[in-house]
Amino acid sequence: MEIIMGAKTIGGFNTTLQEVEERYAWINEMIKSRQELVLKYMNLLKAPEHDDLTDTAQDRPSPEAITAFCEHLVDYISHGHFDLYPKIVELLEKSSSRSLSIAHRVMPKIDATTDFLLRFNDRYADDMDERKYEFLMGDLAKAGEKLELRFKSEDRLIIGLRILNIRATVAAQAKAQEENK
Repeated sequence: MEIIMGAKTIGGFNTTLQEVEERYAWINEMIKSRQELVLKYMNLLKAPEHDDLTDTAQDRPSPEAITAFCEHLVDYISHGHFDLYPKIVELLEKSSSRSLSIAHRVMPKIDATTDFLLRFNDRYADDMDERKYEFLMGDLAKAGEKLELRFKSEDRLIIGLRILNIRATVAAQAKAQEENK
């Protein structure tokens, strides 16, 4: 069974799963927010390659672009932790222990990415100076790795929710057929 269909990638990141039905529209909102976050991230990486001898202010991301990325990053993380993940886990809890075990395996991975990404925000969201720029590109690369892990983990939660939905639909159809006999 093909669960991820129509995947869209931006800069190597899977930024969208197939959109879900209307009752899970909040997942579609997360997918759109993910796409925006990745675009902001990729814009930060667009600074031309340079060495220490040619380093100029125009060769690096603007402080405004960094701040915009950090703001969206924190919004994305917060919305996930305080709104989306609890909804998904609650739906999985109501279904079966197998579905819930997906959440128990995935949430620690998401939490680990949160710690690094919030530290990234704390370091770069405000007051960019020369010292911070020395470490920015390396930290951006690490942030990209954490975002990729986070997106894959979120995708597993969403796939678990889709499987649950498919099971419920099949069970309801079987019950309806049984009643119609």
